[in-house]
Amino acid sequence: MDTAQLTDHAERTWDEDILPSLEEYIRIPNLSPMFDPGWAAAGHMDAAVEHLRHWCAGRRIEGMTVQVHTLAGHTPVLVCDIPATAGAEGAGDVLVYGHLDKQPPMTGWREGLSAFTPVREGDLLYGRGAADDGYATYAALAAVEALQVSGGSHGRLVVLIEASEESGSPDLAAHTEALGSGLGNPTLVVALDSFCASYDRLWMTTSLRGLIGITLSVRVLQEGVHSGSAGGVVPSSFRILRQLLDRVEDAATGRVLVPELHTELPPDRAAQIAALAGELPAVATGMYPALSGLVGDGDPAGQLRARTWEPSLSVIGADGIPEVASAGNVLRPFTTVKLSFRIPPGVD
Repeated sequence: MDTAQLTDHAERTWDEDILPSLEEYIRIPNLSPMFDPGWAAAGHMDAAVEHLRHWCAGRRIEGMTVQVHTLAGHTPVLVCDIPATAGAEGAGDVLVYGHLDKQPPMTGWREGLSAFTPVREGDLLYGRGAADDGYATYAALAAVEALQVSGGSHGRLVVLIEASEESGSPDLAAHTEALGSGLGNPTLVVALDSFCASYDRLWMTTSLRGLIGITLSVRVLQEGVHSGSAGGVVPSSFRILRQLLDRVEDAATGRVLVPELHTELPPDRAAQIAALAGELPAVATGMYPALSGLVGDGDPAGQLRARTWEPSLSVIGADGIPEVASAGNVLRPFTTVKLSFRIPPGVD
């Protein structure tokens, strides 16, 4: 394999083919079904799938077939089937996974940036879905194409891009069951949907936490009542909510109090965490846009452990609470929050 040719082809593909297409993908507001119940009628998901299908079909990859697999009532999946190169038929099947659905726009974009308008600033590209996980399709096929152009070989590859991951992948199982033997018998699955701490190394994710999503609602009144009348008599729904959250999380330390959500850290993973923290401590401590004065524990290994092998709780949304600017002196009838529990590997 000519590695210089491989590198040159990959760089040219990125600049000439991938970036322009990725920018157009950003413009499509194909929110995951959880955030757009009317996704099927809106047509944005189909537009995103067709955009990527068209790009895939134009790659110079020997023998590749590209199809959009559909099932009634489910978001589609994009499947690229690439046969083994000559002489590598016995190398085993590899499944490469990614997704193309997007998180909602949310708020907090700084001036000049928005979710569905691509903006380049130097080497950075801003826009919803580019990194999570629109790049996956481009990266997978660009890598295969560069490998073939430079004389490399590979076994059979199947690239599967789903469209419901941000909703918890409710449609994925139905597609994999329907595709059945068409997916082959993978000896390796590469999930292109994780984190790289720097651009000068190849990173692998060995420990990835799962998610439990819960909507918790506390209701005390049929309608809001003036706080001067009801305050101190009717309990605040927010206070009761705090009591419930205190059952599952230590408010002083953030430690999750549910023992079933904890697990033992395997010795090999502990050794990897210690090695990474010793060589690149900034991977753990320097990656967040924290406010000046925010104090952490200062232990890189502990922080790496916390984000891979310990549970955590985040309140990621709320209803029933008006914006501060429009909040009246009303004892509110209810408070609803959306909770996101991150759970370590192996925790069911």
